[in-house]
Amino acid sequence: MKRIYGLFIACAFGVASAAPAMAQLVLPGAAAPTPAGATPAPAGGKKPSKGGGGPESGGVALTKAPGEDTVAGHQFQRNGSAGVLALDRPARDLEISKLVLAGYQISKPAELCRVDIGGKVALTPARRHEGLISYQAELEACPFSLDILDGAVRVRGKVCAFQAADCNIDPTGVWGPPGASIGEAEAKAIESLRGKADKDARAGFRAVLAKYGHDRAQSREVVREQASFSSEREELCRDYAREDKHGFCASRVTLARAVALSAQLRGEGMETETAKTKPPAKKKPRPKPAAVAAPATPGAAIQ
Repeated sequence: MKRIYGLFIACAFGVASAAPAMAQLVLPGAAAPTPAGATPAPAGGKKPSKGGGGPESGGVALTKAPGEDTVAGHQFQRNGSAGVLALDRPARDLEISKLVLAGYQISKPAELCRVDIGGKVALTPARRHEGLISYQAELEACPFSLDILDGAVRVRGKVCAFQAADCNIDPTGVWGPPGASIGEAEAKAIESLRGKADKDARAGFRAVLAKYGHDRAQSREVVREQASFSSEREELCRDYAREDKHGFCASRVTLARAVALSAQLRGEGMETETAKTKPPAKKKPRPKPAAVAAPATPGAAIQ
């Protein structure tokens, strides 16, 4: 049984490293993105050890989540080809200065449609999602969450029906620069980031697995997540414009995976947003049996 478990773990490593190395894009005018593998300063002002992270990470360098400065002042498209999502940062928090959503007609599902959301859309800071900085879009007709990637964002939500516009909209997925705008030189930079992010994700996986080594159930879950990551990344990025030429989406999703594993090492876990915010249900105390007088009529049921 131990030998089979060991082979399962080895397979997870193979799946995580099967994709070719790809990496970081610096958009024109954007602030320098946070390098993958950067080690944040630990609490208490103590410097990290030379080997990487502190005791909580087993010496592995913790990957820092990208900041708002990598997306503020830029326009993105869903899958690098549809709609418009422009982000600005006039104050401390981000806001959506322009939002155009693309979808399919409700009455004619094969026909394309667009919904232009007039005006600005407020963003409310939310709990971090798997280590990533997250915001909630205050859009009544189509609420969604937005996670900050490096020079891109990942939208989480559901399909929205805009009845007045006869349009069904799915805002979910990776919103980034137009795929057609990423040239050969930028693709090489993306390849470099992807390679670093893959390496950090594998190191983070090993450290998390070691952390939960005494817990067989938790270890199996960590292995399952790692083994399924490549297929989930493929599903998320397969429709990104010219992804096979530059690998932008895969590089950002891989970096997000490294951030998520670092969050686990810090003890933040991999809970979903609902699990984080919803308090556990309290068990009601069992009522004490009340003293009941004997029924007046033999055989009568006591209500």
